[in-house]
Amino acid sequence: MKDRRNYLIILVLAFLFAGVSLYTQSHAERVAGEAAIKKVYQTILDRYVAEIDPEKLSDAAIDGMLRELDPYSQHIMDGNSHRLDDITKGEYGGVGIHLGRMNDSLIVIAPMDGTPAHQQGIQAGDRIIKIDSVWTRELNLNEASRLVRGKQGSLLTLLIKREGEYEPIAFELERKIIKVPDIAYSGLLDAGTGYVKLSNFTRYSAEDLEQAIRKLNKTNLKSLIIDLRGNPGGLLSAALMSADLFIDNGLLLLETRGRVNQSNKKYHARRPPIVDPSIPVALLVNGGSASASEILSGILQDYDRGVVIGESTYGKGLVQTVTRLTPGTRLKLTTAKYYLPSGRLIQKRDIATDIIYDDQLEAQQDVYYSDNNRQFGAGGGVMPDVEVDELDLSSLERNLWRKRLFFKYALNYVQTHPGLTLPMHFEESQVDSFYNWMVSSNQFPKTGLYRWIESADKLVDSTSIVFSEMENIRAELKELEITRQKEEVEVNRLQLLSGLETEVASVIGGFGARVAASLNHDPVVQRAIELLESNKDVNEILAGNPASLVE
Repeated sequence: MKDRRNYLIILVLAFLFAGVSLYTQSHAERVAGEAAIKKVYQTILDRYVAEIDPEKLSDAAIDGMLRELDPYSQHIMDGNSHRLDDITKGEYGGVGIHLGRMNDSLIVIAPMDGTPAHQQGIQAGDRIIKIDSVWTRELNLNEASRLVRGKQGSLLTLLIKREGEYEPIAFELERKIIKVPDIAYSGLLDAGTGYVKLSNFTRYSAEDLEQAIRKLNKTNLKSLIIDLRGNPGGLLSAALMSADLFIDNGLLLLETRGRVNQSNKKYHARRPPIVDPSIPVALLVNGGSASASEILSGILQDYDRGVVIGESTYGKGLVQTVTRLTPGTRLKLTTAKYYLPSGRLIQKRDIATDIIYDDQLEAQQDVYYSDNNRQFGAGGGVMPDVEVDELDLSSLERNLWRKRLFFKYALNYVQTHPGLTLPMHFEESQVDSFYNWMVSSNQFPKTGLYRWIESADKLVDSTSIVFSEMENIRAELKELEITRQKEEVEVNRLQLLSGLETEVASVIGGFGARVAASLNHDPVVQRAIELLESNKDVNEILAGNPASLVE
């Protein structure tokens, strides 16, 4: 056992030091560093006051070194290789969140549509500070993923810190089997606008995307929307094969650059496109669009083949190489960066703090140019050509999703209205029915003041001379709270209507119907449809004159 672990330490150290040593570091310094760490390892095993498990010590040493690099270099135990396995298996037991790390925080890159996390209102950018009883500050992504996942039906509590919220929010979630569909939904949104929601880049993503587009090509397709919002990425090959569907054969798609020659590669389009060049394309992105999503949207943007609409993407442009260390462990090490055809770097600059190396692969210039001479910055994800903000969840909406009230109402509505068909469209009066249902069933989310009003009779003895005064005050405050509730409903009427239509469609037709219904009131999708209807506007953007169109 000891010899095997010593061999593993030497192998890992050689591999790691090849990746993080400065270009000026001499061979002698490298050998001395390896020898010093091996000596510390052996001394601990031989002389520490307590007997140490060699395997655990070597695992701790490896993890400690990797923490000094970047959030994506990881020591993976096969039993915890969830993300790698998801790419091929396509399902797991969990709550449906894509995790990432930003400096010292475990963050939600994006919740998956239709999963427990999404239904209860967990949002992209939420910081997870506690998983059940475990604080997350020192957890790496593998450890966090292992804690979040589990047996279907088991409960999980996440403590979330959200921007703009003073107190942390606790979410109790029930784990379900999370299936990872590559194409969440595809179809025509109107007479000529095709829509494809691409949720992942896994083994069969490009094939599924091609089938969806070919099916749309058989209709009266006049424009195409590819929705990459919340898509965290996946396989590089899937992103490149997807770009092949739009870009002329032979053109450069992507370049990877690393410190060693085998990391430096160029990838070119290998087939004629299947999307007619006369068909305008829009790509929808947001802060949850990462990695392969940024590659696809960035390639089409560089070649002026598609208009990018939405919000700035996540900024993850690092290449990881997976190496088998032992029969039960793998090393996932960042070995290169992605560069788009224009030469710009996707990766944001603040990937780590207090790092032990000088980054020799930073963007070498500040401005890059598309085929039509449009200007782009570097080192911060993909910037949209047309900025459109998604609707922010209000406090009322968050509470309604957390308590699953949209879903509960949808179940009740479908049960009491047999024969409903899709598509599902409600009149605004349905929001009033929803509000009345919540009030009558005592489910409308209550504020701290409202709860105090309901329990105030316990504060004053009914025989006290001030009891009647207290009752009058309670009645007046209760009226004020009811007025506030109605005002909240009025302000959020459109969002509540969208939530009702989405959940009723989900109950009737499942996940695909849910996605389709959610688009009816989606400002980003509606702006894309509006833009694509005007070839003049699209051409102005792709020619480098979008100023009048940015929202």
